[in-house]
Amino acid sequence: MTKRLFIFYPLLLVTSISFAQKKLPVVKATSIKAYFMEGKEERHNWNISPEIPLDIHITTKISEPKWISFYTDVDSIKVKLKPNENYDFIVLLNSKDTCITRIQALPFNDFSKINPATHDTIPFELTAFNNIKIKAILNKKDSLNLMFDSATNGLLLTEAAIKEKNLETEIEKKENILQFGNQTFDSLEIYSVLLNGQGYDGRFGWDLFNGKVVEIDYDKNIFVVHSQLPKIDEGYAKLKLEHIYNSFCIEAELQIKNKKFKNRFLFDTGYQRTIMLDTALVDEQNYPKDLPIIKKVMMRNGAGVELPVITFNNEKLNIGNSTLFDIPVQLLNNQQVVKYKAHILGNEVLKRFNTIYDF
Repeated sequence: MTKRLFIFYPLLLVTSISFAQKKLPVVKATSIKAYFMEGKEERHNWNISPEIPLDIHITTKISEPKWISFYTDVDSIKVKLKPNENYDFIVLLNSKDTCITRIQALPFNDFSKINPATHDTIPFELTAFNNIKIKAILNKKDSLNLMFDSATNGLLLTEAAIKEKNLETEIEKKENILQFGNQTFDSLEIYSVLLNGQGYDGRFGWDLFNGKVVEIDYDKNIFVVHSQLPKIDEGYAKLKLEHIYNSFCIEAELQIKNKKFKNRFLFDTGYQRTIMLDTALVDEQNYPKDLPIIKKVMMRNGAGVELPVITFNNEKLNIGNSTLFDIPVQLLNNQQVVKYKAHILGNEVLKRFNTIYDF
C-alpha cells in the first residue's frame, strides 16, 4: 500500500542581523532567582550572576518573531526577538550589583546557499521496535549503533556502551566528532543515559541538522540529509512545525464518539508505540476515559523509572489530509509525559509516512 507523504515547514523562514542598543534597559532584583519565559509556556529558571561579565541565555529555535520575557522577584522585561537577533539589558541586584544579561536567539543555520546542493543518502534499519537505527563512528575510531530520536537534542550514549567501549574520556571532553554517511558533527558533548531501547549504544537528536533538510523514506529505508529543500511531489501534505523546549510539534486531531480533539503532538521517532496521551489535555478536553482497555503494561523511561501504562482504542487520527483508523493509544496514569501540554506521536504511527523535515 502506497504511503502518503508529509512535509514539515518551519513557521517562517527569516534571517536578521543582531541590532545594537544605545542605552541598556535596567531590570531590578533583590534575589538571584529569576526566570525566562519563551512564548506563553516555555519557562527557563535563571540565576543572576554578578561575577559573570556577560551572562547569556540562548533561546530554543526561533523561526519567526517570538516574545521573550525575563522575570525577577520585583521586576520584568519583555522583548520580541527575531531569528539571529540578540538583546542586552542590565539586571541591578540589590541596587548595587550590575549584571549585563543577553538574550541570544539560537543561531539560525542556513545551508541552502551551498552550490551545488548536497544530498547525502544514509541507509537505516527500521527495527522490530519501530526505531530508526543508524551506524555511526565516534572520534574516527568507535563504531556505534544509534537511534534517531526526533524528540532528543545532541548525542546521548548509554552507561553500558560508555563502559563497554571505554568512552569515559570522551564523556569528559566537549570536542567529540560524530560521523555517518558524509555527515560530520564536531564539538559535540556526550551525555550519558541509563536506558535507550533495544540494541542501541545511544541516540542523537534533530538539532544536529539545524539549518538542513532531513528526509526519511521508510519505503527504501534511507535517511537523506539535504542542504536545501528537494523537489516536492504532489503526494505531500504541508504541516507547520512548532518549536518548544528544543523539541518540535505538529497539530493533529483525535476523533472518537463523533467528537474531535485537535491538539499539539510532539513528533517523537524515539517513542516506539503509537500515541501517548497527555493527561492534562485529556482532562481539559473531556476526552472519554470509559473506553474498553486493551492492555496494561509497565514502561521504563530513560532514567529507568517504571511507569504504568494503559492502552485503549481511539477511532480516528487525522493528520494533514490523512486519516488513520482504530489507533491504540496509551495513557500514563495521572502523569505528565513532557514539560508542556502535548500528546506524543510515536514511530509506530510515523513509520507509515515518508517525511521531509525542513529545519
